Amino acid sequence: MSPALIGGLVGLTFAVAEYFLFGALIARAARRGEEGQGPKILDLVRKAQLVLFPVIGLVVGAMLAQNSGVS
Repeated sequence: MSPALIGGLVGLTFAVAEYFLFGALIARAARRGEEGQGPKILDLVRKAQLVLFPVIGLVVGAMLAQNSGVS
């Protein structure tokens, strides 16, 4: 398995964990009857992280492997 793929999987793992964490925060805010932009922004951020974290992991994994001499 390539280092870039490992980095992408690590990024995906963090993104999935935060997806569920932010989902719990949004549900808690809904139960409390909070309104406004906060829950909507958290929902947007948690969806964007599912794409961004794996991409960042791919790039960082490849860079770390290149700097340490792994091909």
